[in-house]
Amino acid sequence: QKDEEISELQSNSEAKVTALSGEVSALKSTVSEKDEQIAQKDEEIAQKDEEIAQKDEEITQKDEKDEEIAQKDEEISELQSNSEAKVTALSGEVSALKSTVSEKDEQIAQKDEEIAQKDEEIAQKDEEISELQSNSEAKVTALSGEVSALKSTVSEK
Repeated sequence: QKDEEISELQSNSEAKVTALSGEVSALKSTVSEKDEQIAQKDEEIAQKDEEIAQKDEEITQKDEKDEEIAQKDEEISELQSNSEAKVTALSGEVSALKSTVSEKDEQIAQKDEEIAQKDEEIAQKDEEISELQSNSEAKVTALSGEVSALKSTVSEK
């Protein structure tokens, strides 16, 4: 009868270890998925940095356009012709372009905030994974202790 109890306890312990091993494997898979998400976020950040660099280049181009407009203003005063209409059109175009750049900058800022929120979510998930892994390891350790204790009890008998 004691052999049956031992066999049953060993079977139960092995089943628990097998279940915990499955859980650990699933958690490792989740950690791997989180690593992939982080890599994707890094790529998104690199893309945002590239967009910001493009916006900086556009701003430089806009500054150059402003200088061109100043030159046109000088030509207008010298020529005193229909150039005033052209300058007004250019000023409107620059204003519209500056407005567009401003809108794009706001969109980039919003995307940066979204990325920061996603990074916080990823960090929270990583903490959950760490806790789950720690709990799984503690369960396995506890079960190993129980198995050892049972084997010791069996050996004494």
